[in-house]
Amino acid sequence: MASHNVSRMNEDSTVNPGPITVLRTQLEQRAGEFSMVLPAHISADKFQRTILTAVQTNQDLLKCDRRSLLTACMKAAQDGLLPDGREAAIVPFNTSMKLAGKWEKVKLAQYMPMVFGLRKKILQSEEVVDIFAAVVFKQELEGENPRFVYREGTEHKLFHAPILDFDFKPKDDDIVLAYSVATFANGFKSFEVMRRYEIDEVRESSQTGAQFDAKGEPRDAKGPWVDWFGEMAKKTVIRRHSKSLPQSSDVLADVEAEDMAFAGRAALALLDKAKTEPMPNLAEDGTFADETIDEPEPKPEPKPKAEPKPKAEPPAPEPEPDPAGPSHVDASDNDPPEAEPPADDDVDELGVTVTDEERKADQFVSRAKACETIIDFRKLEREAEMDLAEMPVHLSSVVDTVFEQTRKRLTPRKRADAE
Repeated sequence: MASHNVSRMNEDSTVNPGPITVLRTQLEQRAGEFSMVLPAHISADKFQRTILTAVQTNQDLLKCDRRSLLTACMKAAQDGLLPDGREAAIVPFNTSMKLAGKWEKVKLAQYMPMVFGLRKKILQSEEVVDIFAAVVFKQELEGENPRFVYREGTEHKLFHAPILDFDFKPKDDDIVLAYSVATFANGFKSFEVMRRYEIDEVRESSQTGAQFDAKGEPRDAKGPWVDWFGEMAKKTVIRRHSKSLPQSSDVLADVEAEDMAFAGRAALALLDKAKTEPMPNLAEDGTFADETIDEPEPKPEPKPKAEPKPKAEPPAPEPEPDPAGPSHVDASDNDPPEAEPPADDDVDELGVTVTDEERKADQFVSRAKACETIIDFRKLEREAEMDLAEMPVHLSSVVDTVFEQTRKRLTPRKRADAE
């Protein structure tokens, strides 16, 4: 009896694989794409094991749109960061999307690099030897001799003497700015300073930390922006600073330029393929109702030969129109009017609806490819920062991929490489 029950359980697990098994199979099918973009020190097997561990830790990821989850994994692989909660994280968010003409709430997986991961990428470039971030409180700016001094111009200067008194216990509302300092191997120091209003603008683009909704009404914020505002402020300024600093993805020694371009094309092809995959629905038994493991398609059966069609008779001549006008109403007048396209979208020449987000993403991609200097590209990155934070994951992934290729194209190579 016991052996019969065990065999029956094995048969059930084979017929109805669990969601973890389905995800493992999908990751194995994409191992080749992961290998093309992962750095040499991270194998595809290790990367897949880290993803499965993250999913088992946070079961809500299994309820996310599978396209967004795989896209988030691809973005982590492109950055060379493990989604282990330290270097990077994959976080589920409730997002409103238009499905079949109706707005519905769906769960999307969002890739989020952590401060440790950003610092790791920067230090792996071997051009930056140290980078750190800190916050400044308004009490440190008061008095005749402020404890924080920052000067811009031909000679940059940044000085900060934090208050270390035991009785000094500031609050999050006392934070007025955040800054980061990067030290290059040649001794040059690079600064990035963000004022409080700039940090708050980034916070308002967050789906959980925003204090106001799209209509400007107050809402209950939650998440790390509420619990750890100071740490999120440091992460924000380091993330902005990292866009102007060399990173490991810019100076990979064992990957040639054509390999990087091929990896970028593979990522874009994966994203295009993911658009056609159906969104899985989680059934009551914990399995995905509409998701199956890829199996070889059966060969189509030969179709019988069609019988020859009789020759069509020539059409009868149409009656001439009455100059006085029709005396009755045609049947075509009773046909329902054609559906008008949505007001906030456009329709291209093929009749496909193009959303505002898709139009913005296409503009950013075109402008990035047209950039000729790194200064123009950095301005474009700052301009696109807020829009990318509000875009769907599959669109922001495509823009980030093109931005990464443009940054590598415009970043000057080392003198040793040139020789």
